[in-house]
Amino acid sequence: MRISIVTHNLLYTILISGLLFFSCSNDKPTEEIKSDQTIKKESINNSTSVKVDFLPGSVARYLVREQLANLDFPNDAIGETSEIEGAIYFDENGNIVQENSNIIVNVNSLKSDSSRRDKYLSRRSLKSNEFPKATISIKKIENLPWPLPKNGTQLVSIIGDMTVHGVTDEITWDTSVNFKGSALTGTAKTNFKFEKFEMDLPRVAIVLSVDDNIRLELEFIAEITYPE
Repeated sequence: MRISIVTHNLLYTILISGLLFFSCSNDKPTEEIKSDQTIKKESINNSTSVKVDFLPGSVARYLVREQLANLDFPNDAIGETSEIEGAIYFDENGNIVQENSNIIVNVNSLKSDSSRRDKYLSRRSLKSNEFPKATISIKKIENLPWPLPKNGTQLVSIIGDMTVHGVTDEITWDTSVNFKGSALTGTAKTNFKFEKFEMDLPRVAIVLSVDDNIRLELEFIAEITYPE
């Protein structure tokens, strides 16, 4: 009888100890359980000293010189959109955090003074139903003072890979930046031939000629923030 009681008590002790062990091993502190979004945010914050956010009111546009059949002189075809989003991240040394620094433009929303032109560019040149976004992945900014100035104007070169029409190529934007406290405004400009991004040169009856030179402009409003 005594052996039976001792055995029973021993088995009971082992069972309780086992339950406590598994309970403690599965009971992780709340702070250790993190979502992918939280981990990504912390990764960005750990590598970022300054963030420049693009704000509503920014405008992207294209300009192409054309000669219409009903006009005696050439004029610029201009299309614009305000559907722009993105940010540029800097580390503590002023270097671009490339994996997070992107500007995205909705090319499907580009509008000019001619719906016929818009439809042609959407269907033929840009194929925006298939490629609705243009993405600029920033790689570096030349001639940018660090730390960022609190006031004044600075001419810089923004260099990045632009993806449009399903094609990616490096491009340089000549940019004027106005600093005023944490607010930024400015204009970035670039130009290239249609073939750079494998786009067709527009050819329609009403248009006698089109210059093989696309000019892009980005008038931006942005804000400097300091991620925690």
